Amino acid sequence: MNSLKRYAEMLKERNIRPTVQRIEILKFIVESKRHPSADEIYEHLKGKIHAISRATVYNTVSLLSEKKVIKEIITPSSIRYDFELVEHHHFYCTKCKKVYDIFESLPEVPKIDSVEGHKVMNIQYCLVGICKDCLNGGE
Repeated sequence: MNSLKRYAEMLKERNIRPTVQRIEILKFIVESKRHPSADEIYEHLKGKIHAISRATVYNTVSLLSEKKVIKEIITPSSIRYDFELVEHHHFYCTKCKKVYDIFESLPEVPKIDSVEGHKVMNIQYCLVGICKDCLNGGE
């Protein structure tokens, strides 16, 4: 099965209509491995798909996140998107602004259902600091 058909099937499995735009957005997130923001996705696809707008990208990543096809990663500078089948955490570099996957075992986040009357639906583990490349003078 070619990759576009595979992505279309992934969308259908979550009851999402597989439009050209949605398939290409999902394909880019899965294959880029860069944790792109919605703006980066739009910039990459606008020359490739004529019928795409910034609103389409934002609406699509919101839908894909809601249906748990992709994950939102909230960093100090933006919201990024990730597709990874294996549970993992993230590290955000404040210098180069890259997001790294962290597969190392970290202390467990306590289960919290509510706090000060707010219903907690998601807890993210995003470590923030300076990456090893930036610490070693590179970028």
